[in-house]
Amino acid sequence: MTRGAFFHLSTMPLFLTTRSPRSTRLMQMLAALTLSVAAWQPAASAQTAAAAAPSLTAGPDDLMRILPAQLLAAMRQPCHGIKVATPAWDAQLDASAKLLVTLNQVNVPPGQASLPKAMLCPAPSALAAAWIRAAEQASNLVKLDFPGAPVLGMQADNKPAPAVTGASFIGMKGGRVLLVNQSAQPVRVRLGTWVSKTAQLDQYTEQSGSANPPRIDHLQRALGAEDAQGILLPPKSLSVVG
Repeated sequence: MTRGAFFHLSTMPLFLTTRSPRSTRLMQMLAALTLSVAAWQPAASAQTAAAAAPSLTAGPDDLMRILPAQLLAAMRQPCHGIKVATPAWDAQLDASAKLLVTLNQVNVPPGQASLPKAMLCPAPSALAAAWIRAAEQASNLVKLDFPGAPVLGMQADNKPAPAVTGASFIGMKGGRVLLVNQSAQPVRVRLGTWVSKTAQLDQYTEQSGSANPPRIDHLQRALGAEDAQGILLPPKSLSVVG
């Protein structure tokens, strides 16, 4: 190694560790930009997922049914002295979807026209609040079908089990629709004349993280321009429109 080469290498660390004010500002700007991009990515991913959500149109699945009187009575029973372990949110959504199927019969079997007590307590539970709001003014029910909805698997009759279920609860003052999205992806549903354009949306979703009993977020708002192409149902959600 020549003397000139030795001199060059020995001065390089000094060159690397000496920064001008201009280079310092540049590094700070790059760091700020990196943080901004990192913060933007989750929001952008959520917007992309919402934009790509399947679009479904609600249609009647069967004939109009009479709503059993015991449905609301069971929902409003007091929880005093009842100690229960609240089931997971997935189980609550599954029970809601199964109850919609049960209610879609000419004669609902006694004792089956409600949800398990463990899902209605401690009061007021989110599940009870959603069902009471949907059915409180109703005397009839029409189960809704959503062609093209994601599927959860196969049923006992070898038919696909839809991940999106719903029903229109109809009374003298109009109707309210209850919607269950059991899939892990958002979906957009067009309800057409099943609800009025001035309807209100109540949406229930589980907070992130595990908790017992599960903690449920409640979004409440009037329908607006963002719902013109359909109402967005978040993953694992229960919604009431009307």
